[in-house]
Amino acid sequence: MTKLTLTEQEELFAKDCKLINLRYEYTNYTGKEKWAVVTELTEKELRKKYPDIIKRYTPFVLLSMAQGEVINEADRNDDKYEKRAKRTLDVYGYEDDISEQFHRELITPFADPFEQAEEERLEIEREQLRRTEIANQEKLTSKTNEIPIWERQWLTIEEASEYSGIARRKLRELSNTSGCPFAIWMGNKIHIIREKLDRYTETHNRI
Repeated sequence: MTKLTLTEQEELFAKDCKLINLRYEYTNYTGKEKWAVVTELTEKELRKKYPDIIKRYTPFVLLSMAQGEVINEADRNDDKYEKRAKRTLDVYGYEDDISEQFHRELITPFADPFEQAEEERLEIEREQLRRTEIANQEKLTSKTNEIPIWERQWLTIEEASEYSGIARRKLRELSNTSGCPFAIWMGNKIHIIREKLDRYTETHNRI
């Protein structure tokens, strides 16, 4: 059997396997394996078919597709719960309109009109810069579906999850963190900068 090129291995591996980053998925995880590989192939078949790819993720935990689907279903349920909770509960865990009965600090303080105007101006400038950057990147990624995911500059949450092995729920949580280095918001849409995500995962073994 002729050995596949690295590009061929990457393309076929992406079809045969799904990656889960265990240290991001499970914050209290202490095992030596950083990755779980979800596939119907055996470990022997993986090492024979994708020798150059699988060594990136060794040591790893091997999971069947059925086991991977259980994890995906749990992630989907977590996403649904989180979105539902945000719609119905405020930051203190109380229903809308009754928090101020328990938290006097929520009563709106006096706002300096000059400071408020300056903050609004800065926010407009930041939004314009974000829009300009996004517009420039959209021109470069108009044919993104023709580019392999590991070569794209910008990724959606779903693509970033597939690429990094980090659950969508965890990526959204990281993107919502103040000062997140790899995420840019455009309205309600998150854009993930792949190279910055790579650097972040290389320097942060755990959240």
